[in-house]
Amino acid sequence: MPVDSPLFLLVWLPVVLGVFAFCPGGLRGGLLLAASLLFYALSDVTSLPLLCLSAAGNMLLGLAIGKAEPGSGARRALLAAGVGANLLLLAWAKYFSFLTAQVLGISAPAWMAPAGMPLGVSFFTFSAVAYLMDVSRGQQAPEANPLRFGLFMVFFPKITAGPIARYRDMFPEGGWPAAPTMEDLRAGLARLAVGLAKKALVAGTLGPMADAAFGEPAGRLDMGTAWLGLASYSLQLYFDFSGYTDMAVGLGRMFGYKLPENFNYPYVSQSVREFWRRWHMTLSSWFRDYLYIPLGGGRVAPWKVQRNLLAVFALCGLWHGASWSFVVWGLWHGVFLALERTRIGKALDALPRPLRHAYALAVVCLGWVFFRAADFSQALAYFSALAGANQSGFDYTWMVRVNRQYMAALAVGLIGSAPALPWLAARLEALSPAVAGACARLAAPVLLAAALLQLAAGTYAPFIYAQF
Repeated sequence: MPVDSPLFLLVWLPVVLGVFAFCPGGLRGGLLLAASLLFYALSDVTSLPLLCLSAAGNMLLGLAIGKAEPGSGARRALLAAGVGANLLLLAWAKYFSFLTAQVLGISAPAWMAPAGMPLGVSFFTFSAVAYLMDVSRGQQAPEANPLRFGLFMVFFPKITAGPIARYRDMFPEGGWPAAPTMEDLRAGLARLAVGLAKKALVAGTLGPMADAAFGEPAGRLDMGTAWLGLASYSLQLYFDFSGYTDMAVGLGRMFGYKLPENFNYPYVSQSVREFWRRWHMTLSSWFRDYLYIPLGGGRVAPWKVQRNLLAVFALCGLWHGASWSFVVWGLWHGVFLALERTRIGKALDALPRPLRHAYALAVVCLGWVFFRAADFSQALAYFSALAGANQSGFDYTWMVRVNRQYMAALAVGLIGSAPALPWLAARLEALSPAVAGACARLAAPVLLAAALLQLAAGTYAPFIYAQF
């Protein structure tokens, strides 16, 4: 059940909110856990036992790690077993065919393969690994309440596509959070409306252009369509994924839970380093805290730092999907991050700000070609089209591909990917607080209505990161 579907927005969410509002405070955690399990079952019932098994196993492992002496061999062995079990689950569920056919070169029996990739497996396994690591380091007390731990693992706003919440994000005080206030409900609904509008009005309108460009056979893609397709996909991916995050954060707040942010205007970055501090922040901080720093971080010899960056980003690429093109995409970022730690990086830092921004934007957007292409050969063909190998002129693209709705979505996407609206809102607030307040109150219902109308009229496209 996608969170942007009419069933979820018009039936499921109002019913759960209504029951939650009248539910006694002591029962609300259990109610949310039951609702989250029902949400998961309605989306992927065959994987529900696996999710429950993962939640129960990680809770017991966390308790066992917490009881073992800090720094002892027993604690390290339990942590290794827990992390290994989660990664094995992820490898089997997501990479079985890729590992057996592409890496090992064998044909494994069909009965050994999963029936399908479990919904949210990349996200809930990384949350579980983070929890076990934090407990082992003494940064997180082990949780003995199965309702709280179960909700941490399966909370419905984040189970499909994150953000990758850590335990202290959802339960910073250890116990249940305070009941949501009317302000939480209002702010949560407003954030939900913004996220839905991002998905339906911008990402949904730009998506067909990206699909058309990346769907053209090699040799037939003209340069104009290739560049428009790449610009469209860059914005579609940002508005699709950040839109989901907005909806998840808003839904969490409506029920009293604070989920972590995932984006901070990544396309205004002036280096690849800065981009990864602004894009999918919960994933990049996960790799930083649980892999890059344990490998030595930036405190080891320069060549080891660069080696570690390549290894971390190759795995970051592989996390997104079982494909060599994802690995190449990860290495693409790893190479530029490694270069930025050399004299080349110092030279880039000395450039004027517009040139630094152009460099970062070019690296990131060209990298999306590997991310979006079906395979490596298609990515190379796409680069060839970008370079003008199949030049047909921009006039053809303009007449055949572009319409007013697309141009409006492209303009909104370009403006919305920079912090222009917060800047305008601050200026309006300074000039006329009354007008600014009225605009803020009207924005959410207008966006929600427009997004629902667009969803009703358009063709449904699932969230991109729900596939990961």
